[in-house]
Amino acid sequence: MFYYKVIHKYKLIDHCERKNIGFYSSYSNAKLAIEELKIKEGFKDTIDCFKIKKVIRFIKPKLIDKTFWADGFDYYTYVENINKNISCDETLSLLKDFSFLIKDYGFNFDKVELGDYRGSDGKLYFYGPYNCYSFYTEGVSINFLNFVQRHEWNITITDEFINDQNYLNEGLKIESRYEYDWTSLAFVLKEDLESKHEVFGKKIKNK
Repeated sequence: MFYYKVIHKYKLIDHCERKNIGFYSSYSNAKLAIEELKIKEGFKDTIDCFKIKKVIRFIKPKLIDKTFWADGFDYYTYVENINKNISCDETLSLLKDFSFLIKDYGFNFDKVELGDYRGSDGKLYFYGPYNCYSFYTEGVSINFLNFVQRHEWNITITDEFINDQNYLNEGLKIESRYEYDWTSLAFVLKEDLESKHEVFGKKIKNK
């Protein structure tokens, strides 16, 4: 079956920024999503960077006709020696959904700034801030990795909390459907902890 994928891609001085906007059931729905985004922060400065691709999928995409980045994003052009002290603290947002880990299960919480995002080979992929928020206890760490400039999240599970982006990035990757649906993720975590005393298959060592 045919679907329509909307992407937004613009070039900075030394790399490209790409955002997956969503899958749509019709071309008109895809066009409508673009028109709605064109007035939002970031997108209004890069209105020519949208593309619609007609794609074939044998399985219906999850979250069809849902538009991501609906609130826009912070558009910037990197210039050498620019002041990169951009602050974006998501602690309160995370605690709103996951404070039960601390109160009910004895997890610790920490935030670290990981700097620019680099691969395991040291190659620079994009500039920070790149922040990690972790809920951890003995045997498991739940890591919320926030790419501030891209307004994107990855969530990984590791055996422990270590302030090292390669180790955190290489942890067990949580399904993408939970990256922006924290209410559902919180429910799954509670179920796992209550019934199995584990987090996505990793046993915790203390109650």
